[in-house]
Amino acid sequence: MKKFILLFALLFTVSTSFTSCKNNKEADNEVLEEENEMVENEVVENDFTDNDLNDDGLWDSDEFGDAYEEDWTNWDTDGDSFLNDDEFYDTSYGWVDSDDDDLLSEDEWNEGYNNLYGDYATEEDFDLFDSDEDGFLSSDEWFQGWDDSEWFNDFDANDDELIDNEEWDEGIFGNWDEDEDGLWDESEYDTYTVYYDTW
Repeated sequence: MKKFILLFALLFTVSTSFTSCKNNKEADNEVLEEENEMVENEVVENDFTDNDLNDDGLWDSDEFGDAYEEDWTNWDTDGDSFLNDDEFYDTSYGWVDSDDDDLLSEDEWNEGYNNLYGDYATEEDFDLFDSDEDGFLSSDEWFQGWDDSEWFNDFDANDDELIDNEEWDEGIFGNWDEDEDGLWDESEYDTYTVYYDTW
């Protein structure tokens, strides 16, 4: 009987310890998940606040330019500090071609229309651009389709047939300036990054 009681006590102790360890591990995992979520939220918040250079809770196009300076170099492929129309349309094509297959599907076209060039085209224009009617846009069809558009020209504010860094900043920034007040609040920033980060 004594052995049975000792064995029972030992099993109870082991079982209690195991349950306690399991509960502690689950609690630790919950705390870790909460901490990770806080860090992720803090990073998103800091991306906006850290680049709000005058601490007014808003971004202007200069602050956007400072934050995304490296992206300008991805557009300026020849490194001459200007974009000609070939660079502009070639890079924008690559940006809209989200699966990198060198063809734009109608879904990709619509995504670009909704987020990048909606003032200069319609969703229905996909069929006009698709001259061979194969259901995709090649880069040649993309270039030809934009021939008569004002998209490049509106970026080129000084009409010198080139887009400099400042014009690019203002053009990209203005595209997501939803209330057209020349400033981004954090909501406009979030709208931009949700789409931009998918590219």
